[in-house]
Amino acid sequence: MPVEIIGEFGTAGAERQWIVAECKQAIKNLTKVCGEPPPEMELEIQWQEHDLGEYPTIVLTWEDAMRGAPWEYIARCEEALTAYENGEEPPTWSRPWFEDDLEEPEEDDRISR
Repeated sequence: MPVEIIGEFGTAGAERQWIVAECKQAIKNLTKVCGEPPPEMELEIQWQEHDLGEYPTIVLTWEDAMRGAPWEYIARCEEALTAYENGEEPPTWSRPWFEDDLEEPEEDDRISR
């Protein structure tokens, strides 16, 4: 199962139950700011192993290993998570996240019929 890390999150040293609640709230915020993940993909909490214990990350997962990662969505989620963690205003872009990536062809590029 492919996984892309959005970022680490949670209060260091807090109880696991508290950290899970923080991560769930952060995921709700990401969905609000960045939109729902692409079809058949999901934002979730994943615990990473470390010599000093486990730490939580928010990740984007999907089943189809042949399907590429949605890099634009991931980048927006990373930016939004950083803003959320730092108590900053969320980034302002139009939703759904891909609409502003579409460009109208210039007049010279259009095919005449």
